Amino acid sequence: MNKLVKLSFLVLILASVIAWFQPNVLYNNTKYLHDVAVKFPALVSFFKWFHGAKGPTSSTDHTQVKEAVPTVEPTRVFTKEELAKYKGENGGDVYLAIMGRVFDVTRGRDFYGPGGGYSFFSGVDGSRAFVTGDFKAEGLIDDITGLGSQDYIGLRDWLDFYMKDYEYIGKVHGLFFDADGKTTDYFDNAQQWIKEATNHKEDEDLFKEKFPMCNIEYKPEEGSRVWCSTKSGGIKRDWVGFPRSLYSADSKNIRCACAQEADLNDSLLKEYPNCPKDATSCMLPK
Repeated sequence: MNKLVKLSFLVLILASVIAWFQPNVLYNNTKYLHDVAVKFPALVSFFKWFHGAKGPTSSTDHTQVKEAVPTVEPTRVFTKEELAKYKGENGGDVYLAIMGRVFDVTRGRDFYGPGGGYSFFSGVDGSRAFVTGDFKAEGLIDDITGLGSQDYIGLRDWLDFYMKDYEYIGKVHGLFFDADGKTTDYFDNAQQWIKEATNHKEDEDLFKEKFPMCNIEYKPEEGSRVWCSTKSGGIKRDWVGFPRSLYSADSKNIRCACAQEADLNDSLLKEYPNCPKDATSCMLPK
């Protein structure tokens, strides 16, 4: 499929997402397209396809980013001042860095070169901006301290994208690598943050499979009804389950969950009032 057709699909999908979640963004510049994309991890895969890259397979182990690093490490180490020279001006090469690794994105000049939609990433390590959408100078930094779990997973996916689709040519002296190109303590910390975020997401996914969300409907004359099915919560399974109030560990959030009989004694589950214990459908109090 040629680039023009891919671009049409990209614009259509992004426009649909933006129009639904934030209509006013459609009237702003292309920087906001990336901001929207990084908030929806599924769109990262689409960007990979658009650039001609193959996304990660289900067997890919993302526990640590370093597993994506090629066997032969590039030896060149850039200073931040040297990297800043590669913005594609006057037909020159275009480089960018993410989490300390430098990539030659010259063949993506339309995107990363002068006037391109992602030109703000060129010549810098703007790791943080990949997931925050802050493309001002103070946001285009390599410091990724204090981000959320989804942000670290997003960074992992962006790094994976560049590793697969562009040439990894060196490192930049900064938070992740020292002047000799050796990893720093900060690099190790970042690996741990990503590992913890990945494990947290896996735990969340397993929890959602154990306690899928209920179906719910509301009728003014009757009130709200919750019920379970073999597909409720978007989790296909061979059991139906019983509706229960599911409390989070900090008791701040409550949702309806479908629980199997073997899990009904879980301390996080509460029965709905005036609903039989073995019912698969419950009317909620008005």
